[in-house]
Parts: sequence; C-alpha cells; structure tokens
Amino acid sequence: MIQKTVLIFVCLLLFACSNEKKVDIPSNVLSKQKMAEVMLDVHLLEAAMSLNTYNTDMATSKNPAPPFDVFAKYKITKKQYNESFDFYTRHPDLLKDVYQLVLENLSKMQAEVMNKKEEKKVMIDTVKIVPLKKEKKINHPKRKKK
Repeated sequence: MIQKTVLIFVCLLLFACSNEKKVDIPSNVLSKQKMAEVMLDVHLLEAAMSLNTYNTDMATSKNPAPPFDVFAKYKITKKQYNESFDFYTRHPDLLKDVYQLVLENLSKMQAEVMNKKEEKKVMIDTVKIVPLKKEKKINHPKRKKK
C-alpha cells in the first residue's frame, strides 16, 4: 500500500514539474502568425509617428491620424487586437513566440532593403561617370565679317 502511494506521489510530482503546458488559443484571439504581422505594422507605425516620418502636417495638428489603419488592413477590430494582446501578455511563452515571428519578419524586411541598396550600388558602379580630361583649346582663325 505504501509503495502504491509513493508511486502515485512520484508520478504527480513529475507531472507537476513539467514545463510543457499546452495552452489552447481561444477562437477570439488572433493566431501567432497574424498577431505577429499586426504587431509588426503597429510597431512600425508607432516608430514612424515618433520620428515624424509619416507626414509633418499630421504631426503638427492637434489630433494626428495615422496614414493607414492597421486594423482595416488585417480586417480585425481594435477590440480583437486588444483581447489578443491581453491574452498573449498573460501567456509569456506564447508572446515570446509571437515576438520571435516579428523579429523574423523584420529581418526579412531588412534583407530586402539591403538587397535593393546593393542593386542600386551595382547599377551606379556599372554606369560610373568618369570626368573628361581637359582638352587642349584649338585656336581657330577668326572669320572675317562680311
């Protein structure tokens, strides 16, 4: 009897110490991928607004509106975004996964920008403008006016 009790206790202890907790994402919460895409655009928009790179006229107005609606782009509501954000902040492991996807997407964007810069640099290098050497002036005899 004591052996069974000890065995049950050990099994419970092992299951209780398990770090693997499977959390199901509710249907009203955005998937990790979609949440990462939305968060990427939200963060980029916030950065542009803080740097005033989106529109200086809007920045000087009393109620600046963003140049585009992130929520409309992804066909979600602000409520859905807030509920999803709240859910992920209560589950740090899932939020870490979402931010990992955000970082991957940012890395892809950075690589695209760098590739475009390299393409432009190659194009400029292939069309290198070489200054012409000064030519010697040729003295032409002046024509007589009639």
